[in-house]
Amino acid sequence: MQGTAVRVSSPARLSFTLISLDGESRRRNGIASIGAERPNATVTATATPGRATTVVGAEEETHHALVDGLAKLQRIWDGPDVALDVQSSLPAHSGFGSKTTTLIAAGYAYGLLSGQTPDIRWLSATLGRGRTSGASTGLAEHGGFLVDCGHLNPPDFAAEPTKYLRPSHFATEVQPPTPVIKMDFPDWPILILQVNGRNIGGPEELEWFTTTMPIPPAESWRTSHLVFMGLAPAVAERDYDTFCSVVNELTFTGYFKRAQIALQGQEMVDLLDEGRSQSSVDAIAMSSHGPTCFAFCRDTEAAAAWAEGLRQRGVIRAHWFTTVRNSGLAATWL
Repeated sequence: MQGTAVRVSSPARLSFTLISLDGESRRRNGIASIGAERPNATVTATATPGRATTVVGAEEETHHALVDGLAKLQRIWDGPDVALDVQSSLPAHSGFGSKTTTLIAAGYAYGLLSGQTPDIRWLSATLGRGRTSGASTGLAEHGGFLVDCGHLNPPDFAAEPTKYLRPSHFATEVQPPTPVIKMDFPDWPILILQVNGRNIGGPEELEWFTTTMPIPPAESWRTSHLVFMGLAPAVAERDYDTFCSVVNELTFTGYFKRAQIALQGQEMVDLLDEGRSQSSVDAIAMSSHGPTCFAFCRDTEAAAAWAEGLRQRGVIRAHWFTTVRNSGLAATWL
């Protein structure tokens, strides 16, 4: 039953790695990711005809993006003014895909109030997202474990790859990539670590991409092999041990991932090394640029004790266990 308010929640993105970042391959970017049940982005939109649209509960950068995005959608759909309340927010530049996830949730809620059922990929593109990674877009649509293959490179790519190998906000306007692998993920416990690290975005992130890309072609191809011949079949076959082995290989030997970890600094290097040494931690990863890390653990009690020790030492702010949400965003009329 429809009403005048709708609540939408969408899973947070946890990224294993971008895949193809060299200057010679046919395609660029691509990503392997999962959608976390907790945290998530939850918004409530209430129609307020005749009153100005308002947004509360979002961090400043996301707040501005939401205001601009809702204004654009209102022009397209001739929809109502709304009061948008971001009830559960994702911290910005922390590895959760916060801006894309929140924008899609808010845009979807606004679409429903405007009599629309928005296509999520269209919504993402309209709001200027998905130009590098399709992870948050695909997870809002499907949840689970996803791999996309990024974007086809144009003819001039090899001559100037850094023109195209950029963060989403600075990237060429293209449609979000379509996932080529979509699978339910097993209910393996995932330990989230909110690390007291650096929140990397904006000009700093662009500068890092410009000076770090392109990576050696052999490293892109090796990462592709680890994702398509390692992670994906391990998820399909519910092979926990192989899955964890590949996660650790990406974290500790992946060229691009090691560069991301180095950008966070020695504290992150030490944390990941410490995690690998714990008998209770079967695999550990840093999501995107971090600082959020996530680990796969059979012995959840011992892993939680280790994480609590990290919190007491000031290495992390918080920790909790979650699982993967094997569905995309969810909408409820209020």
